[in-house]
Amino acid sequence: MDKKCAGTTKDILDSFAVYLSHKGRSENTIKTYCGVIESYANWLDGNQKAIQNLTKQDIQSYIDYLESENRSVSTINKIFNTINTFVKSIDLPEMTDNVNRSQKKIDYVAPEVLREEELHALLKRAKADSSKRNVAIVYTLLYTGVRVSELCMLNKEDIQLNYKSQTGQIKVRNETQGNERIIPLTKELVHKLHEYLTSRQDDCDALFLSNYQKRIAARTVQHMLKEEYGVYPHKLRHTFCFDLVQKGVDLSIVAQLSGHSDVNVTKQYMLDINDTVN
Repeated sequence: MDKKCAGTTKDILDSFAVYLSHKGRSENTIKTYCGVIESYANWLDGNQKAIQNLTKQDIQSYIDYLESENRSVSTINKIFNTINTFVKSIDLPEMTDNVNRSQKKIDYVAPEVLREEELHALLKRAKADSSKRNVAIVYTLLYTGVRVSELCMLNKEDIQLNYKSQTGQIKVRNETQGNERIIPLTKELVHKLHEYLTSRQDDCDALFLSNYQKRIAARTVQHMLKEEYGVYPHKLRHTFCFDLVQKGVDLSIVAQLSGHSDVNVTKQYMLDINDTVN
């Protein structure tokens, strides 16, 4: 290759961070991406190679190494995608062309979802909850399947509601994957979001606020759900995906709505619900 990465590893990581910042990535995403590349640079150094002289074979060797360490396919894909972003940042996108990754079958475990009686109990608690915000959060997680990190990033402008026709949609941004997706809203969710938003007396852009009128944090949402509802956010997400699959929605559509980059992940919801409970 004619082009090389200039400077020390720290210089390269700093330049990558600036590139990601210009792309609008969050601080947490930048930290995660740079951490992946730093680990890769350390591996290269330990194998008498250098990220300053990166080659396609170096990338292939690292992927092969990760597979030999029995890292999960999803983890390897995330690392590969980060390296792919990195080589784009140094204007060498062709470096990841035709890099081979394992096509081995993944033995997925059926995800833990809410059983019918658990769902009824959850909705009963929501009906008795005086906090319109908490109720809106529960319904949003349950009826859109968004990740808690995505929920916390939502702004009011990401929600389109037509209360008269009881229709709406939500635009979800995924900073890790660098994309967006649109999810239609159920009548129940439209109603809960309308109730919550009309109760707001502030000008904050964030859709969901903490008790201190700041954008709500993932940890706050997790704590609220555990203490008030006895459930974790991922279980609500799994229930959303599982329900769509059970209703016969095409897997590609479920993958799109849920933000799965690999439809094989979505296939886990085809497992029998009896496999999810004892």
